[in-house]
Amino acid sequence: MNTITFIRYSRKSSEAKERQALSIPEQIIECDKYAKVNNLRIVEKIEESKTAFKPHKRLGFDRMITLLESGQADSILTWHLNRLARNPEEGGKLLQLLQDGKIKEIRTPSGEIYTPESDHLILQIHFGMANQYSRNISRDVKRSLVHKAERGEYTRRAILGYDTIGERGVKNLKPNPLEAPLLKKAFEMASTKNYPLSHICEFLYKSGLRTKNNKRIGKSHIYSILINIIYTGYFYHQGELYKGTYEPIVSKTLFDKVQKALKDRSRAKLKTWDKLYNGLIKCSKCGCAITTSHKTKYYKQTDRKATYVYLHCTKRRGNCDEEPVTIEDFEKQLKDIVLSITLDKEVWSLGVELLKEKHKHETEANINNLGHLQELYKNSQEKLNRLINMRANEELTREEFIYQKETLLKEQSGVKSLLDDNEQISHTWLELAEDFLNTAFYARDIIQDGDYADKRNLIMAIGENLFIDDKKLDFSFKKPYDILLKPEYRTNGLRRQDSNL
Repeated sequence: MNTITFIRYSRKSSEAKERQALSIPEQIIECDKYAKVNNLRIVEKIEESKTAFKPHKRLGFDRMITLLESGQADSILTWHLNRLARNPEEGGKLLQLLQDGKIKEIRTPSGEIYTPESDHLILQIHFGMANQYSRNISRDVKRSLVHKAERGEYTRRAILGYDTIGERGVKNLKPNPLEAPLLKKAFEMASTKNYPLSHICEFLYKSGLRTKNNKRIGKSHIYSILINIIYTGYFYHQGELYKGTYEPIVSKTLFDKVQKALKDRSRAKLKTWDKLYNGLIKCSKCGCAITTSHKTKYYKQTDRKATYVYLHCTKRRGNCDEEPVTIEDFEKQLKDIVLSITLDKEVWSLGVELLKEKHKHETEANINNLGHLQELYKNSQEKLNRLINMRANEELTREEFIYQKETLLKEQSGVKSLLDDNEQISHTWLELAEDFLNTAFYARDIIQDGDYADKRNLIMAIGENLFIDDKKLDFSFKKPYDILLKPEYRTNGLRRQDSNL
């Protein structure tokens, strides 16, 4: 009777260099056939899908070594020797156990048998060839990825907002029709500095956006998205910046605006939509945010409860003597200020017509500007080509090349963003101008009868530097809304602005 006890070890890696190996079920079939014919006693069966190119990556392999060292098994059956080790450290560990007699046999279905008395040089050659094969493949894969990056093809798996398209070897990214618009909206929200990351996450969740693993997007995830340059059409590979040939989701202008907003962000400004004014107003005495509180009072004589809503300083910087103001008093002040905007229907209609006429002249100016930007872009590309030639002629070190290339690509990206903006600027200018007139014309209706979201959007559109000072609202109108104020409000507003300056 055969007293030798075997561990049947099967391994398959999903990495490119392992794609030609048999699958684990096929390896098991081959090994089981061989074990049955040769009456081998298998006491443990280990299967795992891990690479063997680097040591300390395989839990199954570590368990096999533990069983062999403890004497619970003393031999190995595997489909091929390269299933056991592709790195010198783990290959050497197996050789040492074989030499010490801890391993009595290593067998493969092809008929190879290695014992402590065998010529270990042959086994070393097998492990060495497996290691060198992996090194060659790894080098080829890395070289292939560099060429892929140079072609502008993203070198990794598609991230949120993108899908992978194309055949193997020439795959690239394509914006996902559902995910990409939502992420663009997230960038736009972040650029305003009016929404905390938690609110952006909530917006994405309610809109149906999930991670690639179908999980909710968290604050750290959305932050990593907002600082990832890949969404502008550029990406890094091995520390070097490349221009992608895939379609960007956001413009470089918007991306840069978001980076500035994230840098300036101190605290989350908005907690919940039901607290309409949270995050919009500050205390003039200490500079802290104004928040909303609900207080319930019980009246014993009438046996009833009443809830009152107050706006008050958060006092995050210590004691503050600014007194709370009731929501009713605050909204009355806000309504009076907004109603100070005067724009009747006749003026509104005339303004829209004038804008359309002005639009024709703006379009002509944009055409002239477009030629200038195209020339700048062409010059930038010529500089980049010269830089590549200098690197090819070894006139620059790799570090110098990477630094100068990144500088040029960022410069080119800025010009490209201006080109994209210029193509839409006449339409955008007209839309913004019409939006200004419409907002001013309908402001009265919104502040009196609009819902929470409409009111908040109106305040953010027309107002800035909102403070509460001695229970009074100090409200400055953004340009150009300030020109629509009634004379007495415009004068007061300018006096407040001078004193603030």
